[in-house]
Amino acid sequence: MRTLTPWIPLGLALLCGPANAASELDRPAQQAKLDAACQQAQQQLVEQGKQQRIDACIKAGGKAAKCQQEFASFGQREGNKRPDLNNLAPCQQADAYRKSYRQ
Repeated sequence: MRTLTPWIPLGLALLCGPANAASELDRPAQQAKLDAACQQAQQQLVEQGKQQRIDACIKAGGKAAKCQQEFASFGQREGNKRPDLNNLAPCQQADAYRKSYRQ
């Protein structure tokens, strides 16, 4: 029965009419679009944070090359933890859209 479960929503969408079927088939594309917006917002936030730290390091008397090297891995995974960037609005929208399908 588990192997048939993914086909049930598609079958119901096709039975309910072409408008619903189209929206169900577009769902993965919409989710991908929202996920891309989330990833772009995360990358932008990381780059801004990295640049702020580099600028502060230089302002404190550090050499530009050393400061850039020191913060080169800013925003990347450290050990077992990932940076929590899911509180950004585009990420919350992507998560809400993903969860709306499950209800």
